[in-house]
Amino acid sequence: MKRAHQLAHVLFPLLFALVALFMSLRWRQFSGELLITHLVWGFLFYAAPHFLWAGLSAALRPSLVVWHSGFLASSASLLLVGALSIWGPRDPSGLPYQWLVYWPLSGFLLIVIIVGWLLAGRPHAST
Repeated sequence: MKRAHQLAHVLFPLLFALVALFMSLRWRQFSGELLITHLVWGFLFYAAPHFLWAGLSAALRPSLVVWHSGFLASSASLLLVGALSIWGPRDPSGLPYQWLVYWPLSGFLLIVIIVGWLLAGRPHAST
């Protein structure tokens, strides 16, 4: 059951990469390079905080609520930064500079979750 949940959490960055690909198709012609850029490199960029949390939670074995909270925090930061890059201000080149804060924001939220988990007495997941 936990593997199915983890797959569902990692599908969010994949869905995000697919949406980014479809949005790019409005301005660029479909090519193999565009497909690889968005579905491989884009997915790895978007999913890096999710993979980091999966590794940390495998080592720390937090409770199920904390485990889900880490993935949800990473997904929420991805959604926030993605929305800001669409509707927010841009730098003079036209590129959204909000992506500079995606990994730091995700990392900060994950640290907050870990500190909260430590302050709660480190409840572990049942086996």
